[in-house]
Amino acid sequence: MASILVVDDSPAVLKIVRLALSSQGHNILISSSGESALETLKTNPNIDLGIFDFNMPGISGNELIKESKKIIKNPKFKILVLSSEKKPEVISKALFEGADGWIVKPFKNEELIKNVTELVEPDVSV
Repeated sequence: MASILVVDDSPAVLKIVRLALSSQGHNILISSSGESALETLKTNPNIDLGIFDFNMPGISGNELIKESKKIIKNPKFKILVLSSEKKPEVISKALFEGADGWIVKPFKNEELIKNVTELVEPDVSV
């Protein structure tokens, strides 16, 4: 299964996402800030997917997306944004910067699992 880095400043969101995805067999790493996420990426170059909150203190969501893509050189590395942000212009800018998907909070676990499966196992139909 996939190695996934989940980044959110909310302990509740980290717990929900970790439980939902580890139940699917994925290896989950968690980080509560963009800065610590970048350090985790540097020491774990085989991460397949980053699930990033967009609005966190410190590094902006777009900055985290850009820096992550610089650190992880694997073209199969994907980024899924989990955010309460709904503005189309914000979402499109994040997608332009390198995000591969966007889920608006609050979300259903089934929606998260479906999106993750599509990103890490693109040949598998859900």
